[in-house]
Amino acid sequence: MGVRKIFFSGIAIAILLFIIIPLITLASISDSRALVEQAATVDTKSAIKAKRAAKRLYKDLMTGRSDQRSTLTFSEDEINGIVALGTRGVTSLKGRVNVTPLGIIGAFTLNIPHNPFGEYINLTTTILPSSNGLVVDNVSLGSLDISGNLALSLAESALNKVIAGDTFGTKLINAIDSIEVDNSRLILAYHSIPGFRNAIDSTKERIKDVRDDLALLGDPKLVRVYYERICKFHSQIDGFGQPSVGYYLDTAFSFAKKRSYLGKGPVEENRAALMALAIFLGSSNFDSVVGALDKEALDTCQPRNSQMVLANRNDLRLHFIYSAALKVISDSGMSFTLGEFKELLDSQKGGSGFSFADLAADRAGIRFAELALNENGALHLQQMASELRQEKTFFPSIAELPEGISQQVFDERGGIESDYYKQHLATINQRIDGLALYQVD
Repeated sequence: MGVRKIFFSGIAIAILLFIIIPLITLASISDSRALVEQAATVDTKSAIKAKRAAKRLYKDLMTGRSDQRSTLTFSEDEINGIVALGTRGVTSLKGRVNVTPLGIIGAFTLNIPHNPFGEYINLTTTILPSSNGLVVDNVSLGSLDISGNLALSLAESALNKVIAGDTFGTKLINAIDSIEVDNSRLILAYHSIPGFRNAIDSTKERIKDVRDDLALLGDPKLVRVYYERICKFHSQIDGFGQPSVGYYLDTAFSFAKKRSYLGKGPVEENRAALMALAIFLGSSNFDSVVGALDKEALDTCQPRNSQMVLANRNDLRLHFIYSAALKVISDSGMSFTLGEFKELLDSQKGGSGFSFADLAADRAGIRFAELALNENGALHLQQMASELRQEKTFFPSIAELPEGISQQVFDERGGIESDYYKQHLATINQRIDGLALYQVD
């Protein structure tokens, strides 16, 4: 009887911990109405501000002198533009920020459909103007109210766990000296952190260890097998002009086809092929998330990237392969957002200008990776591997797609939310839909 009592008590505790408490929590934080229904507009100004702020913060924090003070100023519109840019790839998440003399109020809504308790999770937080560091007034998650001090402590603990180094998360939060509000402008004052570079480097090493343990992007040894296969093909044609990316796609996915015939998983083979192609055709930096190659392997086969082209252009090759790789790493919405972000930056003065041809390459790369990783499409792609030498099989025409659009002209036409933009994007999608590769039965 004692053993039975312990057994049933254990079951009751397990039900309480893993079923009842999560259900109660979900019911408490869910809502039937969205707090934020419309996000701010993404524009060139927001992209430029985000890039400059990120570079400035990194540089200032890296100096290592705790006595050096710096400031950044953001208008309410700029903050909302950056929030919109950051959440654009996550269509279910929307956010808004109001900058007032009484506090900086942030509101976010996450759509969670197919939920009996409510389709939305609403989060609000208020940060108070302060001359003495970061002060969080309160955080609300649905009907749950969390004190500012507790919320800040939880964030601090999370940062201490993620960032290598003793209490480095605490140092990061304490680097904020003051937050002021002046006419709907937020003025952030902060100081640099001694040891910042070492902490970042140590965190990267920690992430590599986790990467190697989990192998989230597949077996690194398999990626290396594909990389070596691609290198062998490249050595055979090296010096013969500027070969199309299609020849490398054929090489990788014809090899995947052979391995799949031997009983290997086609999706896993395609994932390894895509990452090997990303390292070879794109950047060796992609290996930092795979861990497949060592310095010797990279030095042995180091292609001159100007050789390989797509639609006779080097830049379109990079857009295509980067977006395909980012699809493997993240989701298609996020990888396309990164493409949009680059184009917005290019439209500023001194950039190459906003290019719908580049976006076509981004979109084509995402679609290619989606097919490669789809259970129903993986084998279809392998079956068509030899046809990939013909670019028209997988890459859309870029004819009459505007390029070199300046920031001023792009903004005058309505920016990324305009009918002008959406019409050209629809044209790109239609052209991709009509490609032979995507005519799957």
